[in-house]
Amino acid sequence: MARIWEKFKDVSSISVADITASGISAAFWFYVASMLGPETYGHITYALSIAGLASTISILGASNTLTIYTAKKIPIQPALYIITLSAGVISSIVVFLIFFDLGISLLILGYIIFGLIIAEILGRKLYKEYAKYVLTQRILMVILGIGLYYIIGESGIIIGISISFMPYIYGIMKGFRKNKVDFVLVKERMGFITNSYLQTLSGVLSGSLDKLIIGPLFGFALLGNYSLGLQFLSLLNLIPIAVAKYLMPNDATGNENIKLKKILVLFATGVAVLGFTIGPYVITSIFPKFVEAEEILQIVSISVIPSTIAMVYQTKFLGREKSRLVLISSVLWTGVQIVGIVVLGNIYGVNGIALSLLLAATASAIYCIFADKLLLERNI
Repeated sequence: MARIWEKFKDVSSISVADITASGISAAFWFYVASMLGPETYGHITYALSIAGLASTISILGASNTLTIYTAKKIPIQPALYIITLSAGVISSIVVFLIFFDLGISLLILGYIIFGLIIAEILGRKLYKEYAKYVLTQRILMVILGIGLYYIIGESGIIIGISISFMPYIYGIMKGFRKNKVDFVLVKERMGFITNSYLQTLSGVLSGSLDKLIIGPLFGFALLGNYSLGLQFLSLLNLIPIAVAKYLMPNDATGNENIKLKKILVLFATGVAVLGFTIGPYVITSIFPKFVEAEEILQIVSISVIPSTIAMVYQTKFLGREKSRLVLISSVLWTGVQIVGIVVLGNIYGVNGIALSLLLAATASAIYCIFADKLLLERNI
């Protein structure tokens, strides 16, 4: 009973932190959307996608690597910090030379710094520390983002978000003091790190490329509607993602939590139904300018079910250091979604774009089930 209570407290720490943080983020972005309207909101989303993609290219798969190997008590942190931060500085300079936007360049570094710190904290299973870091960052984001918006305009939103990540440089400095830099630890695990990198990159490609394609191809007003629908989807995914963060380090140490995973999938089904039925009415009431977001939300809400199933299997694969399986599922997701956006988007418009996300999540889940039953058990 004591162990069950301990698990409940750990999951609760992550879940409450993520729910509260996502609630703050949602309120922030809903406020921004109501101020800017669909087209300008689409432009802001486009800028965020550029920063997200560049930071993921630079972080080199370090997030999953840090979580897994920190849980295994392998001091790989300082070497990964040096590699990823060096890549991040280069990426931020390149992006600045292309777009001449200081906010995007700073945001790239901010994403990397915060991603590294959170990954290590989860690996150490310091769930209360995780809650403190996440909530503090969200509060800073709201204060700085909205404050700078009223001072310097739309660009102030991106700059404010960027600055909200910077205090966590202190956590990076602490990591260097705790352990010596040992690049051999990285070299010995290049297979896992490479697969983890490609998997993470593929996942972010599906979350960034869609916006980078939709904006220029279908217009930034449609992108704004699509992004608002995804903002609601992120709320529906809150609990599944929070529990997945708890599951990953536990899977890495051999504790698979089978019952918890089954409960999570059932919960995701209920959430999907809720989003499909109630979500459109919320958008109609609060965001009358975002008319197309109603149908988008109905379709993408269903994707909560297959995406949760995929996440459950992916934590298992990563825990067993079978990152290649996760990579394939992520590549499949990205490929199906991008092809779907281009093909179905041109045929069915906004509904086709939303349907591409649902098809991508379903394809990834089906592959994960297949990989678990036929590949993992045979150690392929």
